[in-house]
Amino acid sequence: MNFLAHLFLSGDSEEILVGNLLEDFVVGRIDHPRNQNYDNNLKNGILLHRLIDSFTDTNSSVSACKSVLYKKYHKYAAVVIDIFFDHYLAIHWDEYSSESAHDFRKRVYLSFKNHWEVLPEKMKPLIESMINHDWLKNYGEFWGIERALTSISRRTVYESNMENAVEDLKLHYDLFDEKFKEFFPMMMAECQAFLEEKGYNVSNFKLQRRIMYDSR
Repeated sequence: MNFLAHLFLSGDSEEILVGNLLEDFVVGRIDHPRNQNYDNNLKNGILLHRLIDSFTDTNSSVSACKSVLYKKYHKYAAVVIDIFFDHYLAIHWDEYSSESAHDFRKRVYLSFKNHWEVLPEKMKPLIESMINHDWLKNYGEFWGIERALTSISRRTVYESNMENAVEDLKLHYDLFDEKFKEFFPMMMAECQAFLEEKGYNVSNFKLQRRIMYDSR
């Protein structure tokens, strides 16, 4: 999953939310001495990020989407689907969240401002750009998805062609939408179980009963 989904799946805690995105800048085991400056809440956010990635990578609905794109994008198909699924979360927001999209974005941006000192220096420009350009609002639009994919494609080692992938989103729109709707409630249930086990609130989820499912 990409930024919007990772942040939404963090529940109510500011530190879980910050830690979830912080994971992209954390190397190795959570208990490694290099990570000793992060408190337990931030570390749980990092662990949540890793749970989300693992669950997504092994989910059959996600795999079905990646198979549609693999011939064109190869290993980058997973990255493209992550961005696409942020789009579907954005357009179906009220089906999954009890918090308005506007209030959620305000809460996210304030959370990062409140924990600015703990962010690695190389992470701060990304967060500044996210806040200043309101990235989280843009995923609901095709141009926002295209911009996100273009930005990522500029940072890939090999040619990815991801900047053109919005055309594949349009071409397979209903299929990807269907697979997202299969996948995301399962992902929410997995995160809710993790967060509640750790003692955190998840009041923003419209999913308060445990779902029984085959996650694979």
